[in-house]
Amino acid sequence: MALDMVRKRLWLVLALSVQWVVVPMVSADVGWSGTNAAQVLRSVGGERGTLGELFPSADVTITLEKKIPSASVPTQSLQTGLEEIGETADSTSFRSGHRTEAYEDLEDPFAPKEEIPELSDPFEGYNRIMFNLNDDLYEHVMDPVARGYRGFLHVEIRIAIRNAFSNVMSPIKFASSLLQGDLEKSGRVLGRLVINSTLGLGGLFDVADKGFGIKSVNEDFDQALGSHGVPTGPYVVLPLLGPSTLRNMVGRFADSFLDPTVVFSPGFTESAAISVGDTINDTSFIVDDIKQLDKDALDKYESIRDFYHQYRFKLVNE
Repeated sequence: MALDMVRKRLWLVLALSVQWVVVPMVSADVGWSGTNAAQVLRSVGGERGTLGELFPSADVTITLEKKIPSASVPTQSLQTGLEEIGETADSTSFRSGHRTEAYEDLEDPFAPKEEIPELSDPFEGYNRIMFNLNDDLYEHVMDPVARGYRGFLHVEIRIAIRNAFSNVMSPIKFASSLLQGDLEKSGRVLGRLVINSTLGLGGLFDVADKGFGIKSVNEDFDQALGSHGVPTGPYVVLPLLGPSTLRNMVGRFADSFLDPTVVFSPGFTESAAISVGDTINDTSFIVDDIKQLDKDALDKYESIRDFYHQYRFKLVNE
């Protein structure tokens, strides 16, 4: 009888040591770091910037506690020992300040804040063919040109060119913001246009942001349509232009009527040359990102399609 009592006390001490000391230490040390970073081609569209700026990496740590009793510990003896002093596993957990959770109660840190509707892709056969053609053109023409351009022009000059193009697109941003009834964004667009066009020497320098804290606005007619509930329609890969949707194509067509590089160009050739120059300049900032995507993606077509859809959904709903 005395031997049984001593044995019960030993199991009790062992159980409490595991609950109060070992479990908190393990829970504090065991975790998985996940990085939620999206790499997208420049054809995703939107505000001028590197992919790192569009999709900043965020480290997420998940802490999981596994309550697996040792096979060598008699479960009945452990329960009996705890009951003798009127405590259960839950009460000792509360007293130690460490709350245990079932796996099904843990929040998924990678779950989207709001559900993203599935993107229809009924033309996948055609889209994959066009995607491969665009990809080959990028690999053999755009990539070497963009890298040579990057090596020839200093980064500060390329940033100034990017700022100027962004400033020129202000009419599109203003009209889209106005159509959405967003007066705050409309005011920011006008403020940035005035400040950067004057103090920023025609938009070469982003004085509005650096000097006055007026952040850039990323809006287009596609977003205006989306804000009023117009569905995206099917996914389509356009020649040279890349990822798009039916709604996005309508939006691009509408944007062209407010695009100064189209409206004020002497002709189509000049307008196309300006557009190609803008594309090369923007691509010079993301050539390494695209290269990394080539290495990491299991199915590059699906990766680009999903990233494009998520990015455009985020823009419409921000």
